[in-house]
Amino acid sequence: MTAPPRSPLSQPPGTPPGAPGGTPPGTPPAWPRLHPLTRGDDGGDVVVLVHGMEDEWRGWTALAGLLDPGWRLYAAEMPWKAGSDHAWRRYGTPGGWLRAALASLDAPADLLIGHSLGANAVLEALTGGPSPAAARAVLVTPFYCPPELEISWPVFERALRDFEQIIREGLELRLGRRLGRIDPDVAESMLAKMIDRIGPVGFTVLFDQFLATAELDLAAVTVPSLVIAGGLDPALDGGRAAALGRRLPYGEIAVEPDFGHFCQVNQAEAVAAHVRSFAERVRVPAPPGVPTREENR
Repeated sequence: MTAPPRSPLSQPPGTPPGAPGGTPPGTPPAWPRLHPLTRGDDGGDVVVLVHGMEDEWRGWTALAGLLDPGWRLYAAEMPWKAGSDHAWRRYGTPGGWLRAALASLDAPADLLIGHSLGANAVLEALTGGPSPAAARAVLVTPFYCPPELEISWPVFERALRDFEQIIREGLELRLGRRLGRIDPDVAESMLAKMIDRIGPVGFTVLFDQFLATAELDLAAVTVPSLVIAGGLDPALDGGRAAALGRRLPYGEIAVEPDFGHFCQVNQAEAVAAHVRSFAERVRVPAPPGVPTREENR
């Protein structure tokens, strides 16, 4: 891995991506890091996995073991990881942070796989910048707001309920088998504490990113993209998956009725099958503007 690059917006050295002219108060978030998961083959596809909010890069372990062993897999450690105070939002957008992480690669990314807020970061990174962020992309349970959706108080309240449901699913995932041995009242107390720790700032950050997708120029996404949605996931239900697919020029939608928000863990084998099939069917050269490995040597 190379040293962290200078900000893509030509800010002073060490400034996170997208930082405004004046430095916000407080300690800047740590620069995103890419952790190698598999060495892969020489010349193998470079694949970067991007976690969601309040998650961590190690959460990709189950899925990584089911993907092509020839791929060079990297898990991105993003500033919205578990325990974040959400200060990262003052310095740049999710897509800007992701592009900064990708700049540390020694070769262009062949495939980006993002989950939840990480999927939104991938989607944003594909719509902006001087060149596509990768040759292909997989978006696992992203948040998407169709432009025609009228934002009202009921929509906001529904989003808050969905947020709490996703936090509950995340807690149950972390507890695993221990959940069955915990008193229900204790489990509810743990959930309440977790929601309080993330706080209204965490929720409004996600809600703001949900709204921001309505303004993305999805027609500018010139690379093949697969959206994986779940029938049990509140983040992309009610026809929003189909709406996202219609707006992606080279998009595909895979909706699995029994998938929840954390399907990349709970249904890792099925998600891996979707990813492998997509990558095998869509073997394309790097799109215009993306240098090849030979050009990077």
